[in-house]
Amino acid sequence: MNTIDFLREKEHKSKDDFISKAQYLKDNWSWLKYSYAIAIKVRRRMRELGLTQKGLAKKMECTQQHISVILSGKANITLETISKLEQALSFELIGQGLQEFGSYFPEKEAIGFLSDSAVNGSNPGDAKTSEFVDGYLPRKNKGPKFH
Repeated sequence: MNTIDFLREKEHKSKDDFISKAQYLKDNWSWLKYSYAIAIKVRRRMRELGLTQKGLAKKMECTQQHISVILSGKANITLETISKLEQALSFELIGQGLQEFGSYFPEKEAIGFLSDSAVNGSNPGDAKTSEFVDGYLPRKNKGPKFH
């Protein structure tokens, strides 16, 4: 086998992988742009603190692999994870913007907005709404759940 035949045999035959990745980026850009921005801010803060992925994982009580996914900028992370990142790294990712919103949303209105009677529809198991987060019972001390 000559060099040309060898290269042709090893050549990637399909552009499907490139096309599927490009389509994924296009379809998910609305949240990926935030994930990339968070990843950049977290990496910078980790560098400032001299913190490794393993060290951050220990502070957040999760796996190093989860931190790696977050730092890749491809994780559709939850508000809970953002909050844990902020606490572990002692800095704000989104906090200030939401705090400013809170100053325009009086506590009295917030209490009414979040009350059981303000929520329409039935709750699983006829439990009070305040026990649920987004319709689900929150996990207790089990740490992040990965799929």
